[in-house]
Amino acid sequence: MAEKVSWWKGAVIYQLIPRSYSDGDGDGIGDLNGLLSRLSYLRWLGVEAVWLTPIYPSPLMDGGYDITDFKNIHPELGDLASFHRFLTAAHDLGLKVILDLVLNHTSFLHPWFQRARWAPRGSLERNVYVWSDDDKKYGKAPVLFRNFESSNWEWDEVAGQYYFHRFLRNQPDLNYENPWVQDQMLEVVEFWLNKGIDGFRLDAVPFLFEAEGSRCEGLPETHAFLRKVRKRVDSAGRDVLLLAEAIQPVAESAPYLEDRELHGAFNFALTANLFASIATGTTSNLRKCLEESQSLIPGSRWAMPLRNHDELWLGDGHLVPQEIIQAIRAGLHQGHGHWLNWGINRRLAPLLNGDPRANRVLNALIYSLPGMPCIYYGDELGMGDWPGLRDRDPNRTPMAWSAQRNGGFSTAPEPLLVLPAITSPGYDYRVVNVEVQKQLPGSLLNWHRRMLTCRRHLPALRVGEFELLESSHTGVITFVRSTKSMTVLVAANLSGAGASFYLNLDRWKGLRTREALWGCEYPLANKNWFVYLPSYGFGWWLIGEVEESIKDNQ
Repeated sequence: MAEKVSWWKGAVIYQLIPRSYSDGDGDGIGDLNGLLSRLSYLRWLGVEAVWLTPIYPSPLMDGGYDITDFKNIHPELGDLASFHRFLTAAHDLGLKVILDLVLNHTSFLHPWFQRARWAPRGSLERNVYVWSDDDKKYGKAPVLFRNFESSNWEWDEVAGQYYFHRFLRNQPDLNYENPWVQDQMLEVVEFWLNKGIDGFRLDAVPFLFEAEGSRCEGLPETHAFLRKVRKRVDSAGRDVLLLAEAIQPVAESAPYLEDRELHGAFNFALTANLFASIATGTTSNLRKCLEESQSLIPGSRWAMPLRNHDELWLGDGHLVPQEIIQAIRAGLHQGHGHWLNWGINRRLAPLLNGDPRANRVLNALIYSLPGMPCIYYGDELGMGDWPGLRDRDPNRTPMAWSAQRNGGFSTAPEPLLVLPAITSPGYDYRVVNVEVQKQLPGSLLNWHRRMLTCRRHLPALRVGEFELLESSHTGVITFVRSTKSMTVLVAANLSGAGASFYLNLDRWKGLRTREALWGCEYPLANKNWFVYLPSYGFGWWLIGEVEESIKDNQ
């Protein structure tokens, strides 16, 4: 009997912000009913899972990541009944639903914090959060939001103490040394499991515990608690994905995937190295990152985003070396004022200066590398951003559905929109939208759909083994993905010039090779297989015999 493969293994995940996706009631704010009406589009596109940024009650001082009630829905988005209708409809279409769950902190308006600040020092209620009389404690923990905060501590007049916050001052950190906090957060996990969700994206998991003399990241106590979360999820008796957001080097992210802890983790170091390769036209550092990722955690457990709702996080030399950070800053289009905190605050298309070739080759790579490719809503269209909006809002503007007012996102008057629709030259919603691109065979949207269709019919790209091949060209990366019955050869040119090179395919000598997307015949595999790729070009080739299911879908 064949081994059961978890639904998330190699799944394509589509991230969206419900408030910016589709407005179902005309108030200018996206909601769950609007999202429900767009599920058929996601099914048509070919994604397998939908990741929702936080939908909980919140004062929205940090995009919903400042939560006041973990077991409810923000009233602007709907209620638990509308969430149930959405979830049921998604499952009926074969789509999985992943919720963002913020374990590290709450809003300062959460009832827990308001009780804590009035409770006596040392009491259980006070110790739901992390307090100190000294704002120099945990001094080695870097300030994450350095554009907005100068310290990880904030003085509270009512409590007469400082409280710890790794994020914004309105997001006090929970104290996981307190067993009551652990129990409450495990109850939150169980609450949403009982609602039927298919996975959690666990926000900011490295920061749950603190220790003097450390960066307060990825401590052993944090891993111990995450194993409790895993145990609670396993008790549900079905496949539920636990996906870690840990913006750390590969070697520090890998432990979250060991010893029955979490199922997957974002590989932000890989993201940075992909952009560095585009910026420099060389692939040596990308190869090293892939080799390290697969040697530590082989298989499809890395989630691979190109962009998301945050800035392109580069860090202070901790995530990737300084030379890679400098290469990205020098080689990618940033625009004025787009360096935020520790990264670049741009969407994918503007970051690549609107070049569709660079856009396609990066997406072709994440669709063919082992892991879970992640698409940020609108990037399948090449949507732009809105410079000048506060914080990270430039990347969070309404989805462009049509050339109608507000891009078809909402019928509300423009001043009532959650954020303004994109009207900048080259990215105007009247041109860059779903309705227009569906009708253009060569559009970026139709390219994504074709790629995802092809990927779905090539199991080797989803769950196959991964092996890097040697390439004589510094700007080209080549590898094979293989199962017992299928081998797919992948080559991508990340330089801005055409590339000619030879590949040694001697082990497959004499076997049929053909291009996977269109079925075009190529010369039989041999020791010196000549390839030419245009600037930012790529290829997928099937080597050897192809399963009947593949033939039927050519």
